[in-house]
Amino acid sequence: MTRRFIAAAMLVALVLAGGLVAAQTQTQAQTPSKADAAIEQLRKDTRAEVTDIIAGTMGFSADEASKFWPLYRKYEEAQKAVGDEKVTLIKDYAANYQSMTDQKAQELLSRLTAVEDKGLAAKRQFISELQKVLPPKRVAKYYQVDNRINLLMNLALAEQIPLVE
Repeated sequence: MTRRFIAAAMLVALVLAGGLVAAQTQTQAQTPSKADAAIEQLRKDTRAEVTDIIAGTMGFSADEASKFWPLYRKYEEAQKAVGDEKVTLIKDYAANYQSMTDQKAQELLSRLTAVEDKGLAAKRQFISELQKVLPPKRVAKYYQVDNRINLLMNLALAEQIPLVE
């Protein structure tokens, strides 16, 4: 993986995490609709950055691109729905962080694992569809790129979200 890719992925992760957390902490100062609009704009910008990283790293031929991008757009929509649930979950966590009870922690944990299951199911479906139209090595490379982006984003989020007390 090139240093350029790592730097770009880290930038995306930091923008996502920083903006999401900043939007959460500013919620008290802003109306919910303004905070939600800021989060949505950040997510839109992040998706565009990720698309650029994928395109640049994969270097698709015209034939591969014509097969990949329609499937990816479908996958991206599924992941956006999962992301919507994650944002809702993070907002709920932030709202309850100071007064977290065992019951609320259990609820959040159950919701988190359900959201993660949905994301993994969408990824499995997408990889299965990709394997029908691209050679295995190209699918494996995409999986590596996607995995690295997600790991970096999750690390950046984990650094910004405090542990339960």
